[in-house]
Amino acid sequence: MIFIFCFISDSEHQEGKHFNFFVMDVLYMVWIRRMKRGNSVVLCKYRSVRRDGKVVSEFVEYLGVEGEQEKVPLPKKTVMKWTPPERSVRSGDVTVLWHIAQELRIDRTINRVCGYPPRNNATSPGTLLTLWAINCAVDPVGAALLPAWIEGTDLPALAGFGQNIPGKESFYAALDTISRYDEPSHKLIDTTTAIDTRLYSHWRKKHQVPTRDDEVLAYDIPSVIVYGDTRTLVRNRLRADAVTQQPVTLSVIVSKHDQYPLTIRVQPGNHSSGANPQELIPSVTGFPMTAGTLIYDRGSSAEESRCAPDGNDWKVIRGVTALSKEEEQILRHADIPETPENRVFGERTGDLYAVKLPTRESEGGWDAVAYRDVTEAKECRVTRDRAIHEISSELHRLSSHIGVNTQQALRGTIDEILEGWESFFVITMPNEGNAVGFDWTLNTERIDEARAVDSKHLIYSTDRSLTAPEVVRLYLEREFTGKFFRVMTVEEDQKPVRHQWGSRGRAYFFVCTLAYRLRSALRWRIRSADNETVSISLEEFLLHLGEIDRLEMDTGKAVESFYVNMTADVRMQLDALDMTSLLLPEKIPKKS
Repeated sequence: MIFIFCFISDSEHQEGKHFNFFVMDVLYMVWIRRMKRGNSVVLCKYRSVRRDGKVVSEFVEYLGVEGEQEKVPLPKKTVMKWTPPERSVRSGDVTVLWHIAQELRIDRTINRVCGYPPRNNATSPGTLLTLWAINCAVDPVGAALLPAWIEGTDLPALAGFGQNIPGKESFYAALDTISRYDEPSHKLIDTTTAIDTRLYSHWRKKHQVPTRDDEVLAYDIPSVIVYGDTRTLVRNRLRADAVTQQPVTLSVIVSKHDQYPLTIRVQPGNHSSGANPQELIPSVTGFPMTAGTLIYDRGSSAEESRCAPDGNDWKVIRGVTALSKEEEQILRHADIPETPENRVFGERTGDLYAVKLPTRESEGGWDAVAYRDVTEAKECRVTRDRAIHEISSELHRLSSHIGVNTQQALRGTIDEILEGWESFFVITMPNEGNAVGFDWTLNTERIDEARAVDSKHLIYSTDRSLTAPEVVRLYLEREFTGKFFRVMTVEEDQKPVRHQWGSRGRAYFFVCTLAYRLRSALRWRIRSADNETVSISLEEFLLHLGEIDRLEMDTGKAVESFYVNMTADVRMQLDALDMTSLLLPEKIPKKS
């Protein structure tokens, strides 16, 4: 806005040369308008004037072609000398998991147990196995492809070895550091259990079990195919096209409170060769915890596996997968009333009822608990009745129109009809040599027996302070051990182990367990966060983080890093999980 001052001479006072002045009521703003004319840009001066309450534009003067006039110089152009980024690197998920690994002290614990010196931590076994565990947790590849995968992520910068990425032999050497076969002594030197103990101790100090609860551990045993030699696991590896697959069992013990794994054991054989309570409990007594409850479901009805553990305060809850004839008879006659006091309440328990049974195991320190899924039992009955009805119709049609000439052919036809349901029918064949025919009836006794045991299961427990529904609830809520192996086989893509040395096979399983520790710690962080903004599950969170890449650009005066594919939901969840400092844009001035 410009005020225009006008000086007007006063004719009546010329001699005194007095002047009166006043301010005109005109306010305007001057501006320059650029207009395209052919290949040139012309400049004109305009002004905005308020008249009668409206603002209008007035032409003032023509300034000429842009660049040729002296009154309006060309604008100064700022040209930034910058270098475009060559590529982006995977950053979101690996950065978060590296942060979790540092909180768990995985690399420092491995180096300390293995006696690795504190210097040169970038290429230490702890750092290399941590990187391998992160790979297993988000995008598992083989050891041969691991260096190339790490190069495409932010892990070299996080680990501190820059462009000098170790080769696959360095990762194999890291496996040998924690588990190796000593030729002179002919012994396996395995430090994985000691590492597990320290990692669990550190975790439990920061995440204690509520004082009102005991530590509840679940135990499970799957089988895994291994190709290796006889020194520690299986027989020598043969040619790839003629190899004999050898199973080993992975025995894992996981905490029910936060689904954090304690330890994993590797031993030859299939799941039927699993440990019994006498072997399991001493293996967990070395961990810094008070006695609690151990749950597992690979038991049989063998007398030695039903012996209650002595000399410790641990309680055991064991499912039975192979019933003896005596136990089948007990379940057949077990009466499980569908009353409120027998109802099993809890997560994922279904429509269950449970009672304690008087058995001879009660004298040995065990309570026998029978439970029944009413909904599943009804479905079993409907499925069985439908099958019996359909088979009865087929047998009736066959008896009316046999259509074969020999008794042997008739027997084959009947066997095809009864496939899998033979015990529910009584088939009578004539004794005459040339006669072709048969009679049939339903085996009502077998049908009644099947109905009596539909969806009935048996559990043994040494904790007699628990009611039958409480025992069943604890046993059925152990599914997180199954989830442990689903994560290892699906998310971590654990394949049959092809390391030639059995010791490396053990170490590889340990790395897979480290990957699960990372996922478990992040899952617990999400579950325990008291914040409404934490709404993304672990799997979705890792999926969104895996899409975030980091770009680095040299602007001449500084090096700027920024992240692409970062969504508002992921940023809010990172802040709510106390990871505010992660994945933020960064500007580092260059040294002159």
